[in-house]
Amino acid sequence: MAEIETALREFVKVAFEKQTYMNILYLLFSFPLGTAYFVFLVSGLSLGFGLLLVWIGIPVLILVFLAWWEIASFERQLAIWLLSIDIPPMSLKPVSEKSILGRAICRVKSPVTWKALLFLLVKFPLGIFSLVVMVFLVALTSGMLVNPILYIMGNSFASTFQESILISISGIFVGLASLHVLNLLAHISGGFARRMLSNSGQQEKVYLIENTEY
Repeated sequence: MAEIETALREFVKVAFEKQTYMNILYLLFSFPLGTAYFVFLVSGLSLGFGLLLVWIGIPVLILVFLAWWEIASFERQLAIWLLSIDIPPMSLKPVSEKSILGRAICRVKSPVTWKALLFLLVKFPLGIFSLVVMVFLVALTSGMLVNPILYIMGNSFASTFQESILISISGIFVGLASLHVLNLLAHISGGFARRMLSNSGQQEKVYLIENTEY
């Protein structure tokens, strides 16, 4: 009995946790940001490669390379702020090159640059998926909660008013379950961001060792 009460308490508690709504905010940002990233990267890379024959494409590609690193840095910080997760730095060594070309060469050599590019491109379909899931869950929950009103207006699928009341009460549990689903989706997104927007392998191990408190 105690285990059931604990499970029920954990199930309901999600609606009163600040992190739940921070997670939802992160998911809401995913669609517009993912769309903007996708349009910028596809347009910039297409323009740069298309103009390579006349050499104008080279500075365009360099600027796009540098830009997506900065965008990825912003995404890393956004995940840290909103999802409250720890993501190691994208680079353990400061870039000593001050010229645009020198910085671009350093970025091209870094595997994080290419992981970040993949992350920014994948964020577009992930943003669409997150938006679709959120709209579906909100519509489902809202429809169930206001079912008695819909019954009175003649738009409910319930056969009796009492049945519409039961559907409305069930909507509370569906709403709580929806918050858990969104938390899980945000957790997966955070894990993906941590893997793609930080150093991996030996470099990440060095970071963890240097920042361990004894």
